[in-house]
Amino acid sequence: MPQPTDEPRVLHVNEQAGWRGGEQQMLYLAGGLRRRSVQTALVLQRGGPAVQKARAAGIAATELAMHGEADLGAALRIARIARAGGFNILHSHTAHAHMLVLLAARLWMANCRVVAHRRIEFPVGKRAFGLGRLKYRFGVDAYIAISNRVKETLMEAGVPEWRVFPVRSATNPRRFADAALDPTLRARLGIPEDAFVVGNIGALVGHKDHRTLLEACRIVRDTVPNTWVVIVGDGPLRQNILDKAQSLHMADRLVMTGFRWDVPQLIRTFDVFALSSSEEGMCSTLLETAASGCPIVATDAGGVREAVLPGETGIIVPIRSPLALAQGMLQFVEDPQRARAMARRGKQRVLEQFNTDVLTERTLAVYRRILRHEVGPDRPVGFFPN
Repeated sequence: MPQPTDEPRVLHVNEQAGWRGGEQQMLYLAGGLRRRSVQTALVLQRGGPAVQKARAAGIAATELAMHGEADLGAALRIARIARAGGFNILHSHTAHAHMLVLLAARLWMANCRVVAHRRIEFPVGKRAFGLGRLKYRFGVDAYIAISNRVKETLMEAGVPEWRVFPVRSATNPRRFADAALDPTLRARLGIPEDAFVVGNIGALVGHKDHRTLLEACRIVRDTVPNTWVVIVGDGPLRQNILDKAQSLHMADRLVMTGFRWDVPQLIRTFDVFALSSSEEGMCSTLLETAASGCPIVATDAGGVREAVLPGETGIIVPIRSPLALAQGMLQFVEDPQRARAMARRGKQRVLEQFNTDVLTERTLAVYRRILRHEVGPDRPVGFFPN
């Protein structure tokens, strides 16, 4: 018996070789779909950590060497995998996978629908002559934007409002809420037990603006001498960050852990989490931190206000302002009761609104609207309420 046309059968595509927030979000979604008996599989970069993570979670994953967005051979292979599996939706999770999926669907599989996930705030199509924008104008049935700000960037590039569905990122909140404190972790990191620890988690790239973070912590240290900074993550700017810490005489109070899998335990060692980014789609790390019950001070970048409610679940400060970021942290030092109250509210909000069930159900609703031909100019989508 043929399957109903509005029953999604989803093939996810991600060509990234590493493991960052987008890969974790994809796996959360694929796992949620699988638990609902939705036919689900992944095409992942050969040899990447996402392959092992997916298979460990019981999700079918095909390894494929993908060499950029113009890899016609990879696109053809994706089309063959989709045809063989009877998939009716191709869901891309990165900008390069977006083009590969378009090629697969439009050149070899005209009846397969395309969903493109957009997680970053960066303006669309910065290439010469605006060529990068072309793939956003044609061929995609629906976009999923992780925040109102990301939806706005797509609309600024010419994507119609009714084609962009806001579906916020999620986390596994219990993994962070239930994480046990490791009483030896600070000592193993070389941090005194009585230190005031400022934590930051993310790739070591420009838009995370670690320069502002270090300058802010230098200011905090003038008031709280035993201030330490823990930066979790890897990236091309590692040496730049070390050099900046040296110039600020902060190198003796900086711990750079590199990439770690024990993030829930690490967050437990922080007294405050400080996000210094100048651009963010939303930042799923903020959800993990909030679920852990850690106070948050964050810059007002992109969709951050959708993860942290200003003055209610955390403190929001202007971007690129070390003084404002430092003052936010010092507010928590001076009023720890307020810090605990904000952290409690943030934790409860994440537990209720940012779990994988919410992510899965809202994404399923997008799939079904596409398959039922319910996406069009006469059906506006709207934004998340503030």
